[in-house]
Amino acid sequence: MTTRSDPEELRNFQLGTLLGEGADLQAFAARDVRSGEQVVVKRPHPSLVSRNMHREIERRTDLQARIRATLGHANSLTQLHTLTEPDAFAWYFGDDLDHPYSVQVEERARGVPLVGSVTDAVRGNPVALPLNLFVLHPSAEYVALGRRNPAFAALDIMQSCHELGYLARDLGPQNVFYSPSAGAATLIDLGALEEPTPTTARRPPLDLNDALFDIFQSYATPQPPPEDPALFGQATEFRGSGPLERRAKALSSEYSSAATAAQREAAARILTRISDRAYQSVPEFRQDFELYQAAANAPENQPATTSWNQALSGLKAPYWRKYLFNPNEELP
Repeated sequence: MTTRSDPEELRNFQLGTLLGEGADLQAFAARDVRSGEQVVVKRPHPSLVSRNMHREIERRTDLQARIRATLGHANSLTQLHTLTEPDAFAWYFGDDLDHPYSVQVEERARGVPLVGSVTDAVRGNPVALPLNLFVLHPSAEYVALGRRNPAFAALDIMQSCHELGYLARDLGPQNVFYSPSAGAATLIDLGALEEPTPTTARRPPLDLNDALFDIFQSYATPQPPPEDPALFGQATEFRGSGPLERRAKALSSEYSSAATAAQREAAARILTRISDRAYQSVPEFRQDFELYQAAANAPENQPATTSWNQALSGLKAPYWRKYLFNPNEELP
């Protein structure tokens, strides 16, 4: 079990505004009253706690804390400051949810999320703007800066977890904050950590290739860059279903219309190896993904400079101000 702190420890963190929420968690801005440091306070989503349906989240949180302690201060992973013992926390959050739960306090990442929360998307915010601008459809000028694709930060963490015997299954853009000026990516969550499982009579195996497919479909696209600057804010998702082999082959067919033969061939190589469950290590995949990136960022795939710059100006909108992000300093 992970060593947990007394719930009263939260009194050292002055709660601020809601930063985002997903199906499982809520995240709030907060300030350490002792040091002045900006932090993030996370708790299980109240809708789950009120129905006493948060036990799996508690288990996952404890496992993540143990893995974080083992990894130490990895450069691309936020530091966990504290994980409390369960409490009702009505005195802190101002709501009584009837069931105890744990709260975690973490280092607050700088930059913007590559993809914002689902609730923000429902409210009409351009949550996928950073992902499209800096990962999927970077301009020629931005490619020339030589910034590291945030997917490689996720792969670094995935490799560390894999070496510890776990698959990190949820290291997608929604869990990555990005600083455009430095090209620095920070993961705010270890995702759904799972142990590999062999094939059984009732289910296929679960191995590294399942996790690598998650990465590839999240940080690569066969779609051409948008011509309309407004479309850079929209998220597009591959909606394949079924066993890994079927999903990999379906995604491979999407790449048949990719702009260049080099991109088509690089994607086909990756997805064929995933379909065959041929990847045994993250470095093997990383090498293939680097070749794919070189092909995907070829001049034929780059957006029009005017459209990209117009879309880039969208990061100056008020929506992005709730993050530790200064567009006057961060934008290229």
